[in-house]
Amino acid sequence: MHRTRQVCRLCPGASAAPVPLRLILDLLRIHERECLRLSRRKDSHHLRTKSHVQRITVDATSTSRARLPLMPSGGTVLSIDLSSSAIAATVSSHGLKIPILIDGRLVMPPGAAIGPAGEIYVGLDTTAAMSLPADHRFVDNPTDLLGGPANAAVGAQPDPVDLLAAVLRHVTHHAAVQVNGRITALTVTVPPSWGPRRCGSVSEAATRAGFPPPALVTAPAALAAYATTLGVTVPTGSCVLICQADREPAILTVLQTVADGYRELATQQINLDRGLDHHIAQHVIRTATADSDPLRAVTTAPSNDEAHCGPGLLESVRTARRLLATQDQAPILLPAPRQPAVITRDDVTVAAQPLLDQIPGAVDGLLDAADIDKTHLANVILRPALGVPALAEALTAAAGITPTLIDHPHALADGALSLTTHQPGSAAAARLPRVRLRVGDLTGALLLGACSLALLLQAVLTADISTYSTWVVGVRTSLPQLGAAGALVMLTAFAVAHLAPTTWLAGTSAASTPEPTTGSLIRRGYLTAAVGGAITAALYGLATGTAVRFDYTPYLKWTLGAALPLAACAALVAATAPRISADDLPSWLAMARPAITHATTATAGIYLTRAALTLTTSRLRAATNLAKHSADRARPDEASSRARRVSYATKRERRRRPIR
Repeated sequence: MHRTRQVCRLCPGASAAPVPLRLILDLLRIHERECLRLSRRKDSHHLRTKSHVQRITVDATSTSRARLPLMPSGGTVLSIDLSSSAIAATVSSHGLKIPILIDGRLVMPPGAAIGPAGEIYVGLDTTAAMSLPADHRFVDNPTDLLGGPANAAVGAQPDPVDLLAAVLRHVTHHAAVQVNGRITALTVTVPPSWGPRRCGSVSEAATRAGFPPPALVTAPAALAAYATTLGVTVPTGSCVLICQADREPAILTVLQTVADGYRELATQQINLDRGLDHHIAQHVIRTATADSDPLRAVTTAPSNDEAHCGPGLLESVRTARRLLATQDQAPILLPAPRQPAVITRDDVTVAAQPLLDQIPGAVDGLLDAADIDKTHLANVILRPALGVPALAEALTAAAGITPTLIDHPHALADGALSLTTHQPGSAAAARLPRVRLRVGDLTGALLLGACSLALLLQAVLTADISTYSTWVVGVRTSLPQLGAAGALVMLTAFAVAHLAPTTWLAGTSAASTPEPTTGSLIRRGYLTAAVGGAITAALYGLATGTAVRFDYTPYLKWTLGAALPLAACAALVAATAPRISADDLPSWLAMARPAITHATTATAGIYLTRAALTLTTSRLRAATNLAKHSADRARPDEASSRARRVSYATKRERRRRPIR
């Protein structure tokens, strides 16, 4: 296999010095791409086999139903559309679909250039191909070469599988960079006419690119799946007509919906003698040039080669078709010295008349091949040709149903992901395995409950109660500590509710009793936690008031004030639990587990701080009481000495008085 390089555009005439910055960046990207390819090749070596090719729809002659190879949604799945006129890619990661920008564009041209040394450049359109050096070969679409005869001159060009492998490697590299992760699986959309030979070539190309064999989805099935995401309803057993006209030749397909996908009943191509761009170019030349103009003879030559009509003229026609999608007129540059021509949508309709004339007969023949009539059609889906609005009117007249237009560039890639990736359900329908409740499972809840009771009892038992006679006139205790006890009781309820989705108390569920879903268990558990925790917090406040024989209003405010916000959170969890994705349930339950270690550490800090303050207060109170008692004991001695001094003075005074 030739060593490949993927760049967006090849610039001819590059000088040897100085080295441009863009070339340095390209070399860095090539190095990263090669490293990524080698690592993926090593990881997927055991999966490389051609027999693992998976395809969604079956042949028209088969009566079996298509089985969808569902992939887990936990990984990163890349879907690449190879059936449209441009390559589009979408990544499915954890249930989200992310469109991929390839070289800064929503879609990548399928063209590739082959250098003289075998180097491969992908992502080129016809405009870039015009600036290629003479020793480079341009391939308009590598998928057109699949299934063809092998080239005798091995050195003339690489194997078509190598070209497709370079395209897959380039697209996958951009996808891995944008999602910042590895691509674990591939899904490729292919035309419905491809059989085992070309499907096997796609699998081989994925293997050479360093990936496991992809799941292959036919373009009509992917388009129908994408239409269902837009609200198009197709009942099971009914049929839908798919018209893919964005790439020539246009393809009509009839699909029948089954329980697990779609069954292909018939398919038919609408072939023209020349491409639609040639017909438009001929119409423009006939209306804008004289009869003697030699350009008329060139365009009517019996050949499909662009050299006869001129690649510049055909590219101008394609540009005009793109402009007509948003405006009424568009210019077309004719070969010099002729003046540019201006066309409208009516001119395109006239030029596309050979295609439009075949629509009624093709639809009738397709319905006959599928053995159905128009009454079996539930819907018609059209991927329109660029700048041909009359195609929808012709299809409506032929099928009797107004078609649903789908022109989104990532429609086929998104639809293929809808068929091949597992769509994650919600917790309302999921059922996680449950085990019998053990004592060890209650350790966290019991520890939180013990912490709550410890703070409550400490606040009650260390309260400073002031009494007058037999009446309690004041109580001094830590109100924030009571609030912490109320919050801890709510955390205890959270811990118990967290066990509800994965445990059961005893016994086994009867066969007649349906097993409740995980979403229902979460809703019941957290609603019970919200109500039970709030009631317990209210009882804490009432019990504190009863224990200290004082008004319970301040205590009730603190316990409920700390518990009610957590109760509101539990109620919110109960309301939103059924909407949790089934794939995210294990990680959600792990994150919803209460922080037991942190709560226990905080409780220990509160308890020890309160104990230290209580011990200091008790010592101060004891010292104060001792000083007061000493003062009370000193007062009687002082009074008796004063009384003795007064008595002695009185006696002396009496002795000094004369006797009368």
